[in-house]
Amino acid sequence: MSRKSRAARRIRPWWLIAVFGAASVVVGLWPSQDFSSNRVSISVPEDGTPVLEVLDRVASLSPEAHLNLLRFGAVLQGNFGVPRGYYEISPSEPWWRTLRRLKMGYETPRQLTVRGYQGREAVVGRLADVFFASSQALDSALYQGDSTVPVLPNTYEVYASLTAQEVAQRMGREFDAFWNANRVQAAVQLGLSRYEVYVLASIVQAESKEPVEWPRIAGVYLTRLKQGKRFEADPTVVYAVLDRKLAPAPIRRVTGAMLRVAHPYNTYRNKGLPPGPLATVHPPVIDSVLASSATGELFFCANPAKPGFHLFSKSYAEHLRNRSRYLKAITR
Repeated sequence: MSRKSRAARRIRPWWLIAVFGAASVVVGLWPSQDFSSNRVSISVPEDGTPVLEVLDRVASLSPEAHLNLLRFGAVLQGNFGVPRGYYEISPSEPWWRTLRRLKMGYETPRQLTVRGYQGREAVVGRLADVFFASSQALDSALYQGDSTVPVLPNTYEVYASLTAQEVAQRMGREFDAFWNANRVQAAVQLGLSRYEVYVLASIVQAESKEPVEWPRIAGVYLTRLKQGKRFEADPTVVYAVLDRKLAPAPIRRVTGAMLRVAHPYNTYRNKGLPPGPLATVHPPVIDSVLASSATGELFFCANPAKPGFHLFSKSYAEHLRNRSRYLKAITR
């Protein structure tokens, strides 16, 4: 045998190793989506759903997503069950890493944005859009009797697999984190609990959109609370009427008949704060309430000369004069 022949036989195995290594690298780095640049979302509401069933669902909802190698890997791994959760398949993520995330239940966080001025139904509906828990379960966890959990407007990073009770606990922790030592001390000085401040702030928020007026409006209600008078807050009447479904929204004017509606939130009939907040409350409104005090003012009504603002008074006679000016202005 010639030297050339023996050299060729020695070199050939190294070429095979190199080719095999290169092929392994290509397969290992091959993306989860074949020839696609779109990020695909996967919702798995039931724990232990077979991965091939999950991928079939993705294919039916996103035909442009080609998951051939991902499917092949799933078969090799025994069609494992995927934990409940929300996942996203990046077009650049290697297929084996995607399978590992699905197998281990490494969820993709979702953004939950809770806006201010949102009532109970709107809050529950928003949460149900993000979490797998049912609207009924979320409503029960957040608004069950005395265990109402105040939900602060903010943007949260959450996992869709949280149970309704875990969602309530998360919102409770966010509320606790908001109440630093200074805010707690301010509430103590007002003689209110954190929850009572939140409820009062929900009324103040509904009364005016002008931040400069929030402390003064809160002061009116604090004075009424201190003197044992009913709040007689129109927003609580609106809440009661809508809750009883006695009128369609929006209610632009509170009538005498509405004031007599029997409802625990109607502060024309019941003394003290209503049992819960009217809506989600922006943190600046809460801080305005904490910065307020009982100034002796007992009444306020819309200012006809300055839309969006109010006229304040300490006596009922003065309030009637202000109210008369307003009624004349709107009936011209």
